[in-house]
Amino acid sequence: MTTSPNDDPTDAVLLDALEPEDDELLSLEELAETANISTVVISMLVREGWIVPHPGPGGDRFNRADLGAVSAGLRLVEAGLPMAELLDLARRMDEAMDPVAELAVDVFARFVRDSVSASAASTDEAAVTLQRAVDEMLPATSALVGEHFRRLVVKHATARLVEE
Repeated sequence: MTTSPNDDPTDAVLLDALEPEDDELLSLEELAETANISTVVISMLVREGWIVPHPGPGGDRFNRADLGAVSAGLRLVEAGLPMAELLDLARRMDEAMDPVAELAVDVFARFVRDSVSASAASTDEAAVTLQRAVDEMLPATSALVGEHFRRLVVKHATARLVEE
């Protein structure tokens, strides 16, 4: 269900809840400078889905979590992973995860948002409840997905070592 903030007053609350928490948003150039890599590399990481910029007035912005993702990628390259392989992994991860993320948003809309909107006594009550739901569910989802991926990597690494 796609609406604009003008269609549903709780949309503005949800949009605020989804804004990056980090007050210091960096431009592409500032991110590159802070990470000590070229803007070309940052642009490649964005294009391949390794980092997803936050759109804003004046162009795309990045936060400290994006800097952490760039730094993690650089550690992988420094450990011996070729940049081309890192970019290929990023592209494949983005292709695999994007439809799942879209489905997760749909599930939230159908089972949380619609339920809260239907049962709340007022728009203000719905807004508070939805804000709380996003604040709790987004970090929980991130932790769940991150841990699941780590376990899959360990599973496949273990299987490969046992085969050798």
